[in-house]
Amino acid sequence: MKYTFIWLSISAIFSLLHSTLLAAAEDEWSDWDEGWAEEEPATTPLLPVSGFLESTNSYRTNNSDALAEEWVAQDLRGRIQTYYQDHGITASYKGELYFDGITSEWHGINREAYLGFSPLSAIDVRAGRQILTWGTGDLLFLNDFFPKDWVAFFSGYDQQYLKAPSDALKTSGYSELVNVDIIWSPKFDPDNYITGEKLVYFSPFVDDVVAAPPAVNARKPGANLKDGELSARFYKTVQGIEYVMYLYQGFFKTPEGYDPAEQRLYFPKLQSLGASARASALGGITNIEFAHWVSKESDQGTNPYVPNNQTRFLIGYESEIVRNLTANFQIYSEYTHHYSKLKEKIPSPDDRPRKARQVITTRWTLNTQQSNIVYSAFLFYSPSDDDYYLIPNIMVRIGDSWQINGGANVLGGSKEHTLFGQMEQNSNIYARAKFIF
Repeated sequence: MKYTFIWLSISAIFSLLHSTLLAAAEDEWSDWDEGWAEEEPATTPLLPVSGFLESTNSYRTNNSDALAEEWVAQDLRGRIQTYYQDHGITASYKGELYFDGITSEWHGINREAYLGFSPLSAIDVRAGRQILTWGTGDLLFLNDFFPKDWVAFFSGYDQQYLKAPSDALKTSGYSELVNVDIIWSPKFDPDNYITGEKLVYFSPFVDDVVAAPPAVNARKPGANLKDGELSARFYKTVQGIEYVMYLYQGFFKTPEGYDPAEQRLYFPKLQSLGASARASALGGITNIEFAHWVSKESDQGTNPYVPNNQTRFLIGYESEIVRNLTANFQIYSEYTHHYSKLKEKIPSPDDRPRKARQVITTRWTLNTQQSNIVYSAFLFYSPSDDDYYLIPNIMVRIGDSWQINGGANVLGGSKEHTLFGQMEQNSNIYARAKFIF
């Protein structure tokens, strides 16, 4: 059944290519008849429509004792998108329909559906479903509390799918003193976190790597307005340096809390204050970022069922090493507060976070053949956890319509309970084919 799905995915893509080429050939002959006719001026459609058809297949390379399924992803999806901007109104829509070959189920999602307008010349408003992001990190998020899709990220999907959509109201104001973005999500938008259905994870309750069933089903915050999320960003560029301050009030985006009465995971309350700066330096771009996370239910570390407060730091640098070869480097650290109390409440070191955790990352990108062939690799390595995550990728463009990607997600570590060590059995190779129209 699964191999049949791959064949159907490939057949569908090539069928679409064949029909497109056939239509192009017919248009070429019909244009020959009209060669002598007066040429009419080209017009831009009011609602331009575009999209793509994409097949993603990811195969597990490490045997899993917890999950028998060999495939991490088998996905055939299509997107239709359109955009409107006129008379002070902006509207955007991106909708997708996809077939999950592992579960044999169809799904539909609106990745974008928003309306924007400017009530005043210095104020922009955007309401609806939208992809939101900010911060200076490359795949490291200190002050970005907008939802992420970690299942897609570890499964070989296009990295655009790491950013999940938010249902939000965004208001932006501009002035000579400072610029500000205020984003309110009336309903909590969690991450698409790992539940054990396609990817395994470490469970401290059984001290082992596990999978569904049962799938993780965490309790979400309520639907009242007080259970929404509020994010703010204040930013200004001074003498070529971009300064930013961030505020957030909401919840942890993954279920980091445990309710012993219900014996169920949930999303604890969270507040954060952060800042960043970015500027040209040393022949490239340098950035620094800071965030202080306040876990509102931790009671200064005395509550063992929620995370403690944390302070997080990041410094990064990116530069073109030689022509067409770009590299960046990041050093990230997180410090857990009230650690002595945490040790008293959680005696096992495998069940509690480290007092200080560090991660080093690097991304290398080589563009060749006028950017029609792009080689890239991203590496996470944690010296404190002794684990790693490597993402090599090759992207090939064929004309204006085709993109082919091949790569891998290689995870591992010396211990099963660390972030990447627990994911070792999820390592996979992937291939994607995209037809753009």
